[in-house]
Amino acid sequence: SLPPTPPYSLTSRHPGGLCVWGSCVLPCRFQPNSDTILHWVKKNGEDVHVHSYYDDQDQLGYQDPLYKGRTSLFHDQISGGNASLGLARVNLQDQGKYLCYASTSQNNQETFVILTARAPVTRVDIVLVNNTVTCKSGGIYPIPQLTWSVSPRPATVLQNTTEVHEDDQGLYDISGSLRTVYNDTESTYSCSVQNEHGARKATMRLHPPMENLSRSEVLLPCNASGLDYITWTFNHNQTILRRQAGQEVVVETEWQQHVRDLSESGSLLLYVTSSAQSEGTYRCTLRYADEEDVTHIELKILEDPNEEGSSSTVGIILGVVDPVIILIIAINSLYII
Repeated sequence: SLPPTPPYSLTSRHPGGLCVWGSCVLPCRFQPNSDTILHWVKKNGEDVHVHSYYDDQDQLGYQDPLYKGRTSLFHDQISGGNASLGLARVNLQDQGKYLCYASTSQNNQETFVILTARAPVTRVDIVLVNNTVTCKSGGIYPIPQLTWSVSPRPATVLQNTTEVHEDDQGLYDISGSLRTVYNDTESTYSCSVQNEHGARKATMRLHPPMENLSRSEVLLPCNASGLDYITWTFNHNQTILRRQAGQEVVVETEWQQHVRDLSESGSLLLYVTSSAQSEGTYRCTLRYADEEDVTHIELKILEDPNEEGSSSTVGIILGVVDPVIILIIAINSLYII
């Protein structure tokens, strides 16, 4: 059984603890004195023992297996009256009412804390593939909603679908798709994912298609201001480079011979080779505190006919008028591409 308690008790209710997914502190204060005994119990129909402390050390013999390795006290602050409980790897099953029981040689005190877990929207991804814009986010609680806005035309005129799925942890994934106008090259698409704890937005701007000669440099535009993070990608799944605010640019190894410069605004100066290697979709993604901003560029590579493997002749003619001597030197050169 648990240790006996003194006969005098105080009861209080704390407004509660709102716990972001992953970690939490359940607050509890008491009047400090000697012979401190602390118990944290979840009131879930029958009591679930979460954490105990007495004899100047943690006592976890009665701890429920669901909390094993996830609880901690602030030991250096117990003598000052802090009985707050640290809870790691918070999940939906942790939600509910908790009792903080604190006993000393002078009195005992009960504090009730309501734990509410949340998993906020931390990222929203938006892509365009085959005339369909898709917006996704995941690992969210409570259940989120997804809304669209399109400029210059209203989103209501475009066919859209939304799907929500719950995973085995009780978290929600949401995905929305918007069928675009065929060969749209000028619209801006924004989607917002939100629940009662906040929202995050992703915006994609369609840049007019670009053309560039092979084996030359091209400037891919991007407009950043006060950004936290920037990435350039190729064909949706190849990272070209990334830069975090205040840090150096990190260029992926396979792109180091192609990246010439990244401007302060985020525009990318790139050396392109052939259509097989360099033609496709380039995306500049800017990540701010509460939104992502994507510039979508389709780049077509035009092969220079003068660059094809062939032979050419360069003639150098030297002449002397009297006597007339003409020397023709023919140089055959083979360009290997």
